[in-house]
Amino acid sequence: MHIDSYKIWSYNKEWKNGKQAKTSTIRRMLTSEDGIPGKEFLQLLSDLNDAWHEYETKNIKVEVTFEPHDEDK
Repeated sequence: MHIDSYKIWSYNKEWKNGKQAKTSTIRRMLTSEDGIPGKEFLQLLSDLNDAWHEYETKNIKVEVTFEPHDEDK
């Protein structure tokens, strides 16, 4: 399987005056239109999680869209 493009965001809640904000903000983002093999994408997700969230755990959500090839549209 080949993934044609992807967008990965990492959200976090800010701390102000010792209190955690109620809304999340994007802290890190990685996007690409170049494509990547599926197995490499899974490894990329694992590596980013280790690098971006070394001392914290996150809920991970995935959304996938299957679209027809451009010549099929």
